[in-house]
Amino acid sequence: MSTNAQRAGWVITALVTLFLGFDIVTHLLRVGPVTDFNDKIGAPDWFPVVCGAVLGLSLIAYHLPATRAMGTVLITAYLGGAVTVNLVFGQPAFNTVFAIATAVLVWAGAWPRDERLRGLVTA
Repeated sequence: MSTNAQRAGWVITALVTLFLGFDIVTHLLRVGPVTDFNDKIGAPDWFPVVCGAVLGLSLIAYHLPATRAMGTVLITAYLGGAVTVNLVFGQPAFNTVFAIATAVLVWAGAWPRDERLRGLVTA
């Protein structure tokens, strides 16, 4: 891939990391909107912390070259779960579209930077 594509990948990765990092912190600290939604869906009290930890570990894997492909897939799976919860509990369409867009951006950030990841899809 061209260096411009790789630079774009890094910029997208940085933006996605900022958003996901914020999401991780809100879950680990159990801020009001997170616990309110958790109560709304009837999940156990520990659920947001586990979600934050899983997403945090997946984000770390996303940044390490040796585990980038796995991290990309894990974050995509996590966001797929978010889409499912949003649909099942009748959340606004924006929430679902935002989770899907974030997953697309996760791939858009990793794709130009990792030849092995491209090989998994094009092989």
